[in-house]
Amino acid sequence: MTSTAHIRCGDDLRDLLPQAGLAGSYLPIADPVCVGAVSDDDVMAYLGQRARVIALHAGVDAQEARLRLGREYMALNALDRFDRVLLWFEHDLWDQACLIRVLSLLAGRAPLDGKLFLMPADGRRPFAHLAPAALAALVPQPLGALQLEAGAEAWAAFASPDPVALDRLTRRALPLPHLAAAMRRHLQDLPWRSDGLALTERRLLQAVAEGAEDEAAVLRVLLQADPIFQVTDLILRDVARRLSALPQRLITPHLPWRLTERGVAVLAGTARHRSTPRFQGGVQVRPDPAWWWDPRAAGVHQAT
Repeated sequence: MTSTAHIRCGDDLRDLLPQAGLAGSYLPIADPVCVGAVSDDDVMAYLGQRARVIALHAGVDAQEARLRLGREYMALNALDRFDRVLLWFEHDLWDQACLIRVLSLLAGRAPLDGKLFLMPADGRRPFAHLAPAALAALVPQPLGALQLEAGAEAWAAFASPDPVALDRLTRRALPLPHLAAAMRRHLQDLPWRSDGLALTERRLLQAVAEGAEDEAAVLRVLLQADPIFQVTDLILRDVARRLSALPQRLITPHLPWRLTERGVAVLAGTARHRSTPRFQGGVQVRPDPAWWWDPRAAGVHQAT
């Protein structure tokens, strides 16, 4: 009997896969890789870093986050015992960032040769929205050395404090079908050279300017506007928190959300936003950024 492992960036398919007749061990990776700082350090240092990020992001205990991440990442070391390893990652930034993290850890592991398969995402629908029969009809696509190397290269670029390599990677033909678009969307959340806003920040301000007054209303607008970066409620709260922080407050800190006078000016292009310190992957964003997203060149630009 063939033994199968299902790797997924969350728990949303845990009950659906058995309904589709897809038996096997379910191995979630709950690391929200597209949120906060990452590095290309050794795994133990990385887990400590990510536990701190998750504790702040999700309001959970850092030690509990560290223990869960440790269990999930260590499970990747035992994949050799399975006959097949199916990777369930969709087209969006959340999934693609987690995919390259996983591929970077699996690249070069000879015992996994011929065992790794990527489940085909159609670029529109989440797997969790498919009927069991549709899930069962998906044909796993073999992952070879070319795809694994591309994932490892993308991870190193994603985790780098210099975004140029990632920008260059998005301009090439890649053997992972949704990777370039997702990484380009990630880079678009660097401050824009035109106004200092990240793309997600600008879309939040636009939604509030058009009448969205609370988290639920803004989230609906953002999800409809952006199929590549499907923000979560926690991501939205992070963005709203930094846009409502002094001294560069762009929205009111209380409901109903409204643009401040400065928010109106920044959105109109008559003032420039200066971000609170944060990380975009491996890139540190400061009030005076070292790196911009240049909308005219559609690429990253180093500040001078």
